[in-house]
Amino acid sequence: MDSGASTSYSYCALVLLLCMQAILLVHAGPPDWISPEILEMVQSDKARCMGEHGTTEALIEEVNQGHLTDDRAITCYMYCLFEAFSLVDEDGELEVEMLVGFLPEHMQGVANELIDACAKEPGTDVCNKMYAVAKCVQQKRPDLWFML
Repeated sequence: MDSGASTSYSYCALVLLLCMQAILLVHAGPPDWISPEILEMVQSDKARCMGEHGTTEALIEEVNQGHLTDDRAITCYMYCLFEAFSLVDEDGELEVEMLVGFLPEHMQGVANELIDACAKEPGTDVCNKMYAVAKCVQQKRPDLWFML
């Protein structure tokens, strides 16, 4: 794999983790296999999505503490990140194969279980659907909940 493809793959894998919040990250922070360079690359999309939806770092931290609310500043932020990396379709449905395919093999089993359990949660719009999916994941695996 050339370095451009490798960087794209790593970038997409990180974004998946950032977007899936609870599914694939540990509460203490991003997993060791996510490099600081990758974290830096996602910052522009994070900043854009935060700006578009009025999301603050304090609100993200509140969610990380387990206090997820149906606040559009956070739910639309989540959708924005998913959408930025083509991890959802225009109806807010998760692109499951893409999500799971970017993950290390040891994470794919739990990801599939959570996606099977939570991906089809209903919502009144794409932001509300992100809330429903995130709430489901947070309830099923609070030990894996984290959001950047």
